[in-house]
Formats: sequence, C-alpha cells, structure tokens
Amino acid sequence: MTGLDPDFVANASADAIRTQYEKAQALADLWSDRARELFLLMTSRAPKEPQ
Repeated sequence: MTGLDPDFVANASADAIRTQYEKAQALADLWSDRARELFLLMTSRAPKEPQ
C-alpha cells in the first residue's frame, strides 16, 4: 500500500483507519474543488480562437 506507514497498517484499529480515511477523503475533495476552480479560471482566460 503506497504511502501508508507500515506500523499504522499493522497496528491501527478500524476507528483509526476510518478517521484517516475521512481526513484523506476531505483533502481529496478540497483538491478536486480547487482543480475545478483553476480549470474554469484557465478556460475563462484562454485566448479565443478567431472564427
């Protein structure tokens, strides 16, 4: 499992794993929102192609 502390994997309780999962999911949601906002900003500032 990439990025997981082997000691945590071996010894963590289900509650501790759930807590870490929820934190990771919240962070992923935050970055997803930021990426969406940046994409929209990028497309709004992209040069318009002549038609």
